[in-house]
Amino acid sequence: MTDLAGTIRVRSARALAAHLAAAPSVTSGLYAWCAALGIGAGPIRVLARSGGAAPPALAAMLGEEAASAAFRRVVLGRGNIALAEADNLFLPARLPAAMRARLERTDEPFGAVIAPIAPVRRTVTCETDEGPMAGAVLVQTALLHAPDGTLIAAVAERFLPVLLR
Repeated sequence: MTDLAGTIRVRSARALAAHLAAAPSVTSGLYAWCAALGIGAGPIRVLARSGGAAPPALAAMLGEEAASAAFRRVVLGRGNIALAEADNLFLPARLPAAMRARLERTDEPFGAVIAPIAPVRRTVTCETDEGPMAGAVLVQTALLHAPDGTLIAAVAERFLPVLLR
């Protein structure tokens, strides 16, 4: 990822998906992508947060454990540029209290907060389209596990067209 700008010949949804899959986390991959291509400034952070209920498809990914899950819907950005929308349905009891507090009280992305756990990501779906796809160029769902296999979260992410400009 050191010369990302030089290796990206065409800014495509497939290239973005491959880059994010190769990164230690989606948050760190998104940061590197944006830094290399001059999109925004500063860290990746939560620009907006909204409540509501988790989408049924996301809850289904957690199965029975969804009953004890917490839901976060956020817009992630760099500077004032919105980059992605993310739904996180996570199991708070499986996170240390300090991480739960950071998720509630800060503008840090879920991936950055749980990075010390070294989560393992298993992508469930990945849809790319070279044009806007329901307002997104890349849509992914994934399950996050602790290194010992303990389920932590289900996520759904929609990456916005600004990432391909």
